[in-house]
Amino acid sequence: MSPLATVIMKVLRWGVLGMAGFLCLVLVLEAWKHGWDPAALNWGFMAVVGLLAVGALWLARSIGRELAKHGS
Repeated sequence: MSPLATVIMKVLRWGVLGMAGFLCLVLVLEAWKHGWDPAALNWGFMAVVGLLAVGALWLARSIGRELAKHGS
């Protein structure tokens, strides 16, 4: 892998990790906004945001494995 591709992959990985952190923050803020009452939460929204966060973490893991495979 070229040095430029390695740098781009590292930046992409950090960006995806930041996005996952932001999505987790959204989940916490949504629960806090409703007073931590599970009955008041919109479970469809929570599920979609949770799946997006899991997908972002999965993508970051895949990028990390690809970087490790090429000895970066």
